[in-house]
Amino acid sequence: MILAIIFVLVVFPALISWADYLKKVPAYQFVVDGEVWFTIANRGALEKALTDYQQQYLEKVDPEAQVKKISFAQDVQFVPVEVRKDQIDPFEYAVERIYAVEDEAVEIIIKKGDNFWNLAKTYNITVADLEILNPEVDPHRIYPGDKLVVSPFNPVLDVMIELENTVLEAIPFTVQYQKNNNMFTHEKAIIREGTEGEKEVVYQITLRNGYQEKLEAIQETTLKEPTNALVRIGTRTTVYRGGRVNYGVVQGKRISSTYGWRIHPITGKRRFHDGLDIAANHGNSVYAYTDGRVIEAGWNGGYGNCVLIDHGNGLKTRYAHLSRINVKVGQKIKTGQKIGAVGSTGNSTGPHLHFEVIKNGKTQNPLNYL
Repeated sequence: MILAIIFVLVVFPALISWADYLKKVPAYQFVVDGEVWFTIANRGALEKALTDYQQQYLEKVDPEAQVKKISFAQDVQFVPVEVRKDQIDPFEYAVERIYAVEDEAVEIIIKKGDNFWNLAKTYNITVADLEILNPEVDPHRIYPGDKLVVSPFNPVLDVMIELENTVLEAIPFTVQYQKNNNMFTHEKAIIREGTEGEKEVVYQITLRNGYQEKLEAIQETTLKEPTNALVRIGTRTTVYRGGRVNYGVVQGKRISSTYGWRIHPITGKRRFHDGLDIAANHGNSVYAYTDGRVIEAGWNGGYGNCVLIDHGNGLKTRYAHLSRINVKVGQKIKTGQKIGAVGSTGNSTGPHLHFEVIKNGKTQNPLNYL
């Protein structure tokens, strides 16, 4: 009788407590690439935390863009399991694992004399990558005190975002010429201003952790055709466009960027481009627009290797990103004379000629002069 009482008072409660301890409850393992990160009881709360984590990477995306898909680069799974209560991890621990970071972003302060080209060289990245890391920054307009990201934020759990965005872009116009033997060789008169057309371009974009991984134009719709310019010139006053690849100042492939305002397809921000970018093979000869005198020949920050020619009457032309310079400051130049070669120096993402026309201190649309 005494043993029975002892069993009821001592042993039986212990058995009940041990049974409660061994009892299993439903839960979920969060598995990333086959590795169990943690076990939680409330799947709904974790799914909301994951959504919040993904949404942070949309903060710098144009609000007009269409988000097609948000996912993780890793294989992420919720696996139903039954575990003891003590095997369930605290929710705070789960959130901490989700937001874990392998490498923090490296940000620098711009100093006097810095440009995208020398910074890219210093930090062993390309100019194109530097532009991708800083989509809101105009590479041609950086100033001491500005901040630039030179190494991206790298989380443990990578977020992939697929989106489409539609932006308006300019269509270059062509120039028709009327020759006039009474005009000086460096003179020209614009009879009819050319006007650029307009097209709607749909970009398909993939972002990894908020940074551009892929950008591709998948559709172009012409909204307005360009109007050709009509220009009166003297007999062979300047080099000028003719044929499919002859852009006068260089034998090129295409106009890769026009003069004027441009919209960045990811941020939707507007930037002003002071010249005409003509994509061309590295090493192609670059020719003087018309007679003049070289007033600059050498390195010029973001322009890279650059030549500036004064043609008189307030007209100057600039040739930037050259791989080689064939003239010197003070040298007199004739129309069509070789002054250098196409390159990709300075703030350049590929071989091309950046050609500027400056009239009385203000840049002009080069398409009205070529």
